[in-house]
Amino acid sequence: MRTTSALVPPPERTRHSPWWLAPALFTVAAVLGGAWGYRSCPIIHGVAWLALPYVIPLALVTASWRPSAHRNTRTRGLVMGGAGALIALIYAHLATFVLCALALLLWAFQGGG
Repeated sequence: MRTTSALVPPPERTRHSPWWLAPALFTVAAVLGGAWGYRSCPIIHGVAWLALPYVIPLALVTASWRPSAHRNTRTRGLVMGGAGALIALIYAHLATFVLCALALLLWAFQGGG
């Protein structure tokens, strides 16, 4: 007579959250925010150096792609990605405000025309 062994269920896999989801969303948000901010800026045909500071939000979003094993580094990645997306969104308007304020200050100190 042949004996059959008891069926052993397969070991359960631990369910890891998809770590790449948040950085992917931050990347899309930063690109769309930067494009929208740059296109809605009144200095739309400005010189290329106005686009150079977009490197900072890009670096912050890129740093959020690093997978982390600890909870505090995950939080840091989320904060950096969110900050990068927000900076990409508001940079063009902030640059416009600073350049207009500088122009008004120069005009005021010049004697008003």
